[in-house]
Amino acid sequence: MNLLLIPTLFAIWAGYITFVFIQKEESFLRTRIKNAGKKYKTSSKRFLDNILEFLKPFTAGNIKNINVKNKIKELLVRVGAPSSEDDILDFENKRLMVVLFVSLFCAIALSVYRLNQIVVCFSCIAIYLAYKYPEIRIKKLIKTREKDFEKNFPDAIDMLSVCVEAGLGLDSAVERVGKEFQGFSPTIGYEFIRLSQDVASGLPRNEALKNLTRRIHCKDLQSFVALLIQSETLGTGIAQPLSVYCDTLRSRKKQRIEELVQTSSAKMTIPMILFMLPAMFIIILYPSVIKLLEALKTM
Repeated sequence: MNLLLIPTLFAIWAGYITFVFIQKEESFLRTRIKNAGKKYKTSSKRFLDNILEFLKPFTAGNIKNINVKNKIKELLVRVGAPSSEDDILDFENKRLMVVLFVSLFCAIALSVYRLNQIVVCFSCIAIYLAYKYPEIRIKKLIKTREKDFEKNFPDAIDMLSVCVEAGLGLDSAVERVGKEFQGFSPTIGYEFIRLSQDVASGLPRNEALKNLTRRIHCKDLQSFVALLIQSETLGTGIAQPLSVYCDTLRSRKKQRIEELVQTSSAKMTIPMILFMLPAMFIIILYPSVIKLLEALKTM
């Protein structure tokens, strides 16, 4: 009986907890658990906010340097994030908070290991990486966005040309292409929709196009923006120049693919020498080496 008592009580307790959590109405126990989680999140967020408020004077002094400020602003612009004064201050503030926590952890490690030289070196490296990691991560995101944009830009311009020739206006065509490419290429979808929203909000089209080239550094995009600005300045139609530009983009894409194909053989040479040839030599020479060793043993 004692052996069955414990599993029975455990089953009753598990069934009660399951009933409490799967019922539709909010139970008292579930409400208390949720409130406890909210209090914990609120207290931790309040603690982090207090640290950020404490670091704001140091952050404001750090971004007084025009070069540092412009560098952070350019990174935020190119990654597609807001880049106002408050956003720059918030980015630098969070980065200094991470550096502060890493510095405290390194100070504890140094106090435990009594200023060991290896620990000192690792602490310096950790603090430096903690300060540079957000910048490195943003640069990586920028490269990913630009690669995605450059890869799918010719297809987007093809669709834009088709929409314009079908009778849509340029702004409506840009918005339509952005919506169609949201699932296929998030970068093009986001940038084209943002371009249409900027124009719809009252920003001149030339300024909106220049802002697009600031966010995405791509030679094909720069020539496309120059084409649109020139057509709008001269007052000519956009359908015919856009069709010619699509042919040019297709030719460039074909040339890039042919270049990659031609350089692939040269890129495969080093992996073949390092990995494939040694394995082939081992397979070919192994029987001869075994026979030679056996012959030497019999001598």
